[in-house]
Amino acid sequence: MAEVIARQGGYERRDLTLVLLAFASASTDVLSFLVLDQVFTSGMTGNAALLGMAVGQGRLAAASRALAALLGFVLGVAAGTLVRGSPDHPRSLAAVLALEVVCLGLFAILWYALARPLAETVLYALIFLSAVGMGVQIVAARGVKLPGIPTIVFTSTLASIVMMATDAVLRRKPLPFDAVRQSTVFAVYLAGAVLAGVLASGHLDILVLLPLGAVLAALALQLLARAAG
Repeated sequence: MAEVIARQGGYERRDLTLVLLAFASASTDVLSFLVLDQVFTSGMTGNAALLGMAVGQGRLAAASRALAALLGFVLGVAAGTLVRGSPDHPRSLAAVLALEVVCLGLFAILWYALARPLAETVLYALIFLSAVGMGVQIVAARGVKLPGIPTIVFTSTLASIVMMATDAVLRRKPLPFDAVRQSTVFAVYLAGAVLAGVLASGHLDILVLLPLGAVLAALALQLLARAAG
């Protein structure tokens, strides 16, 4: 099995970048849902469902928070795309990651600077900053150029893993390395969510730093690769 995987391909530096971003996304999802009044700032499918449900039930405050996350995410994608530049002549991936670091850094500063419980305006600002950062991240993840491996919203990736695994069993062939790679990133997302869930119980100040630390590590990886290249 290992020999077949080795012939098909192997892990690269890009995989570590995606793993770090998936970890950042997982901790952000847990943090935003548990602390920012049950919104998702990276998973816009779930967030759109929360928005529609809140509107349908007449819960305007909840709807406005979900809308803030949606608008922040859209702005983040647009900002990340502008920083990335055109697909034909893209700028450095490090520049996009640096923008995400700024967003998550501002989130952390705001979190530590203000007293609890959070004021309503502060809550919206935190939701917005987190969502902008995640919107930037999806641009960064696509810049890594490993198709089929997002760092947020794993529904299609999970379906792909199951389909490839089922096909491998039916054909009595080894699992393709693409499925192994996707499974690795998905497993890291789950592990990040578990760790974030544990920290949410009494160590929120540490949890707030997890997404920022993961993206900083991804940025450092890119800068080191440029320096070595």
